Amino acid sequence: MSATMKAMQFIGVEQAKLITVPIPEPGPGQVLVKVKAVATCPQWDMHIYYGKPMVDNQPPIPYPYTPGQPGHEMTGVIVRTGEGCRLPVGQSVSAWRDQGHHRYGCYAEYVVMDEENVLPVPADMPYKKVVSLELAMCVAASILRLKNTVGIKGKKCGVNGLGPAGLIALQMMLAEGATEVVGIDPNGERRELAISLGASSAFEPDDERIALRGEPGCFQVAIDCAGFPQAVASLMDRTYEAIVLFAVKKADYILRHYTLTVIGYPGHSREAAEYALRLIEDHKVDMSPLISRELPFERYEEAVGLLRSQDAIKIGFLPELGE
Repeated sequence: MSATMKAMQFIGVEQAKLITVPIPEPGPGQVLVKVKAVATCPQWDMHIYYGKPMVDNQPPIPYPYTPGQPGHEMTGVIVRTGEGCRLPVGQSVSAWRDQGHHRYGCYAEYVVMDEENVLPVPADMPYKKVVSLELAMCVAASILRLKNTVGIKGKKCGVNGLGPAGLIALQMMLAEGATEVVGIDPNGERRELAISLGASSAFEPDDERIALRGEPGCFQVAIDCAGFPQAVASLMDRTYEAIVLFAVKKADYILRHYTLTVIGYPGHSREAAEYALRLIEDHKVDMSPLISRELPFERYEEAVGLLRSQDAIKIGFLPELGE
């Protein structure tokens, strides 16, 4: 193994470059992972790349940004372990929790992970199915909270926003026994993909065929994966029992319908990660279609352009494709 590695770093607004840094050493309770693949997180990637805070009151983006960040949806193989680790060298793993932007991220050839922040995955599992385990964990946390609050089984469900999270959510709702899942998104290709993944139908946001609250055929429960106040208001007007607010909100929401249960994000948990991984291994959740393109780190700017234009859902970066 070389003593150095390539890692991507944002050095300014719309400026990303590969740098050479020492391969980090794992400390106690940590593992060094050789990155097989890392997927974009459109929210973080575009906000950091364009220098725009993701939420209100967030401080300005500091440049140069931490090397390897904001990459956090990663799968790879353990090549070195620190003291006290239980997972062996050679074990395939996927990250289930973002370790924070103060630490080197996964847009690199190697990354040190706290052992508790990865889960073992089958060595023969295609990377596309499990690279975004961290996102699947986030969605699972919300789905489990919905399940434990009002239930999903036997209900008609709505999913607003058919980006990566929404496409995972609809599959998890079906896995939990939803009788029907309907997708909502302005992008026709994503509506078609949702149907291929099990949605009974998919509509544009203003489609009059989506029944209003209280009318026959309205959603019993729904999840918002878009974050726009107008879309959330529309979803509330079409949902009878409960709505989950999953997306990062773009502005404040106004509560509508006092008998509608509104469920917030419960936080990350290993339980949700293990639940998500079980669904993946049982072929009830397929994240492969979320990876629209495979690129080397050197073509990162191209990847961001594809995400911004919605010509890609996610990009899979494979270090082995690099120069």
